[in-house]
Amino acid sequence: MEAYSKIIVSEPYRQVRLTVNEFREEEYLHFREYYLDFEEEWKPSKEGISMAIDFSNTRELFIGLTEILSLAESKEVIEEHFADLIQDIYK
Repeated sequence: MEAYSKIIVSEPYRQVRLTVNEFREEEYLHFREYYLDFEEEWKPSKEGISMAIDFSNTRELFIGLTEILSLAESKEVIEEHFADLIQDIYK
């Protein structure tokens, strides 16, 4: 059972989802592509990655995403577009 799920990319017959679930008493983070089957149900494909959620993995993922965004955009643009998310995180 998924503890968290967010659709990152949404197209008519394809989605990319970020999900968190538990398997054998360990939490995992998944970036997975989903497809719409013939019964119009979303099914996970084999395309994607999974990683255990621990402090080191999530810290490195956050650092990597921050570096990518920082290289692509200036600090002001990031703060402008993500101010609400940043404020929610640090409440």
